[in-house]
Amino acid sequence: MESKNSSIQCEWMVNPDQKWLERHWRALEEQAEPNLFLSWLWIGTWLDCFVDNCCVVLARQDDNIVGLGIIVIKERKIAGLSYGRQFCLHRTGISSQDQIWIEYNDFLMDKALANTVRPLMTACVMSQMNGTDIFEVGASLDVNFVSYGPQSVAADCGSEKADNKALLSGLALAEKEVVWESAGFALDFGPLKDKQQTLDSFLSRNARYQIKRSLNKYGALGEVKITTASSVTQGLEFFNHAAEYHLSRWGSKSEQSGFANPGFLHFHHELIRRGLPKGQIAIHHLQAGDEDLGVIYNFHYANWVLFYLSALNYGAGDNHLKPGLVAHYLLIQDAWNKGALGYDFMGGIARYKKTFANRECRLAISQFRYPHFTYSVKKAIRALKRRALKRRVLSESSSDCP
Repeated sequence: MESKNSSIQCEWMVNPDQKWLERHWRALEEQAEPNLFLSWLWIGTWLDCFVDNCCVVLARQDDNIVGLGIIVIKERKIAGLSYGRQFCLHRTGISSQDQIWIEYNDFLMDKALANTVRPLMTACVMSQMNGTDIFEVGASLDVNFVSYGPQSVAADCGSEKADNKALLSGLALAEKEVVWESAGFALDFGPLKDKQQTLDSFLSRNARYQIKRSLNKYGALGEVKITTASSVTQGLEFFNHAAEYHLSRWGSKSEQSGFANPGFLHFHHELIRRGLPKGQIAIHHLQAGDEDLGVIYNFHYANWVLFYLSALNYGAGDNHLKPGLVAHYLLIQDAWNKGALGYDFMGGIARYKKTFANRECRLAISQFRYPHFTYSVKKAIRALKRRALKRRVLSESSSDCP
């Protein structure tokens, strides 16, 4: 239940002490919706690896902290000239650093107050902006960062307290632009168990056939087995082993595969060191006899398995061999047997995800800004381009007519 009698106050802090931040972040984690990407495991590792300077937006109700968010401010430049700032939530705005790819990004909030607190924290961030500045959030679920209702709030986003109505009225003027979007997929075990289904009975006939055929072919090479890293040393060994397959499939440039990006590697080496001993990181090496199938890198959090990365051996040249389909089938079955709540494939559209999933969501990276002449001009130019393209398509279609 949300309290309507106590005001919520937002504050803007510059470079707070990290030990103070960690203590309050961990405490608020206990009151928030479970989210690996908003856990101190992810956030603390990200801060240590990439962030020197940041701001924190904080929401309080009475003496209790009910919201926290970390903002990195990046100067946007073209040809060395500044054209505004980018306020990034739990990202740096630098593509090589953001390649670690946070998902389900949001403010960390008391789950009982989230719908009230989120727009207030957004308003606090945007009160620091001017001119062509933007606030970027994502990859996030389709939640309302700028909606508001008749809640009782106060805000202190600087040296002066902002009037509640003025703050939220200003937020209502904010423009939103989606700069990236995709679907996310998950297999929630609950509905299957409620219907007394097994994984096999849930899957389509075609999916079962492909998995069985592939397992039989792999079985001819030897026992199909999964070795899960039991130590940090073994986890790092499996992760580094994944590089060859990942680089081969996605490309050897740093923008193609994270394994070509030193920052990506540094972050995950540190994440594995911190998370694997706690059971929050699971790295699996798959084999069929002496044949190497590859590596699956998953997170375990709040009794869910979250699939983060795969690096698979597609070198056999047999289209009937489906290393990804087999790997996820075996890992989903293992998670089911161990009492997990589900298996989350997260963002990205792929056939194998649709094969297993019974739940779909929308993920997006969005930018919020206040109206500005520069953006009005850009909108007008984009509209002209769309109309010109439409006219060209129509013209080409007409010329094809007999």
